[in-house]
Amino acid sequence: MKKILIVDDVKSILITLEAILVKEGYYVASCTNSMDAFDKINAEHFDLLITDAIMPASASGYSLISTIRSGQRNKDIPIIMLTGKREQADIEKALTVGANDYIIKPIDPDILTAKIKSLLEKSHEKVDFVEAPVNAPATLNVKTDILTISESEIKLMTNYQLNLGQVYRISSDFLSQLEISFTNVRISECTKAADQTHNYYIKGHFVGLTDKELSKIRLWVRKRLSGM
Repeated sequence: MKKILIVDDVKSILITLEAILVKEGYYVASCTNSMDAFDKINAEHFDLLITDAIMPASASGYSLISTIRSGQRNKDIPIIMLTGKREQADIEKALTVGANDYIIKPIDPDILTAKIKSLLEKSHEKVDFVEAPVNAPATLNVKTDILTISESEIKLMTNYQLNLGQVYRISSDFLSQLEISFTNVRISECTKAADQTHNYYIKGHFVGLTDKELSKIRLWVRKRLSGM
């Protein structure tokens, strides 16, 4: 059973999270501040951490993540920041200190559990989102084409080899049609094309999209597939 530690100073959030995660079969422990969370994560093994960004009268979630990443024992633990702060600057700050993903309150249980399963690679539990072909141009500082899109990830073709694990900002007229000015994508695969060209096939997971933006992608995919 995978073990998840959740950190939030609002008890109702902890109760909601615990109910969602226990139903999915996870063992859940909780803390109301980052200092207790740091002590707990050093005393027990956890497979994933979910933390709020701002917690009154204690260190922030940002400092908690930064402290964990600077250590040795738990530096590679997957971390999700769950917060009501929705500005792009907040998302980028979370990614900079070491968060793997970012979920904005109020909590969408489907999106939360999908992202958890995606991060828990060792569990081999994958979420099979339906993807639809896009074939739309995109901009990623180099020539890039969007091949497919789902709520979980985006597949691209570009003539530049991207670094695995790095986060890149992508903008596209196609995304603008979904009222998404740009998105941050963490690269999970980069494969050289076998057709003797200089192209690479790229797979990346969305980071920091709002529930509203993910819902727009979900609706677009369904409409695209129903019209094929």
